[in-house]
Amino acid sequence: MRDLQSQKYLFKVFASVSTIFVLLSILNPCSPFHEAFAAPPAFDQVLIHDKKIGNQSNDWVQTYGNNSANLKSDIADLLAVDYFSDGKTLDTTFWVKSNSDNASVYNQPFKKIRYGVLIAIVSLPQNSGYNGANFNYYVEAANGKWSEYLYQLSSTGTSALIASKTNYTDLFSNPKIGPGYVKLRLNLDSINSPSNYGLSFYTAESYKSSEVRDFTSWVAVPPPVIDILTHPESIVIRQGEKKIIPTEIETPLSTNVTSISFEYGTNFSSNGLSVSAQRIQPPLFEVEVSPQSPVGVYTVPFEASMLVQTTSSTSPMFNDTVSTIVDPEFQVSKKYPTTGDIIGKGNLTIEVLPPLTVNEGFMAFWNTYGTAIVILGSGAAGVFATFFIDYMKSLKNKRKHKEKHL
Repeated sequence: MRDLQSQKYLFKVFASVSTIFVLLSILNPCSPFHEAFAAPPAFDQVLIHDKKIGNQSNDWVQTYGNNSANLKSDIADLLAVDYFSDGKTLDTTFWVKSNSDNASVYNQPFKKIRYGVLIAIVSLPQNSGYNGANFNYYVEAANGKWSEYLYQLSSTGTSALIASKTNYTDLFSNPKIGPGYVKLRLNLDSINSPSNYGLSFYTAESYKSSEVRDFTSWVAVPPPVIDILTHPESIVIRQGEKKIIPTEIETPLSTNVTSISFEYGTNFSSNGLSVSAQRIQPPLFEVEVSPQSPVGVYTVPFEASMLVQTTSSTSPMFNDTVSTIVDPEFQVSKKYPTTGDIIGKGNLTIEVLPPLTVNEGFMAFWNTYGTAIVILGSGAAGVFATFFIDYMKSLKNKRKHKEKHL
């Protein structure tokens, strides 16, 4: 009985200690538990312009049908999108060309207007979903009524409805819809709260059996931060010197750098310090310092454009023949944009030192070449010693030979 009570007591103590350990592990920011319970990122408002804002007539994609006579209206002409997140929701504002606040523009027979966003989850493989899009969230106007939908997309050619809200009323008393804008709010729990994802915003306008869409390219969430590794790791340069610095640049979404720019153009110049990108892939910077540049530590900000792809030619493509019934949206997906460029900001830290003194120059020369000189000198001394010993032996033998004949 005492043994049984002792075992129960020990079990309670072990359970209490285990609970405390788990709680401490979760609270510890370095704990692996934080990876398991990672929350979606919060970030400030981001604004993106339609990539062809100056040429709107060529900005449409005919997603199905071949008639656009009653399409491409201002209420679907996407000019810009801004979005932000508090870590719980994704809030988006679509800015469109129309400034009309008349609800009748959305109440036309045979016409539908849609404002939506495609979502690609980074942790899922390329080519998953419809051309890399794993979710499709949108609001749609049809016959004067608004509906809201969230679908999960499959590479099999089908989709699963996650959530919907149909037949909105009092359209323009709702602050989500106004003259020249439409607002969307997505609960991130509904897409499993991803920590990294890509977005492509779009508008769609259909009339009978034809539809056109206006897409943005893919953007990254959260806004990317560049990781930079230089070779050598610390950039140290002396007044009057020039150096070539190999660099590795990457973000969680891409390592494919497509362009590098500085605040005022393709080069950075300040106080006689000049930095330029000599090569984009892999990145190579040239750093030059004039003899008059002040000694100190310089921070050189730059932006790198990184290519993002939601599909890969080396991965298995999606399958639209699994069943005899294919979701029409699947056919539309074949015209989704599958690439985009994200802009990440980074800094190069450069330390400028004064020129080497005579003693420092000699020490630097010796540190660089001293070992080789010692090795060569030792080798030369060894060869000379061997030659000298052989010469002395030869000379001694000659003397002995001469004395023998005398």
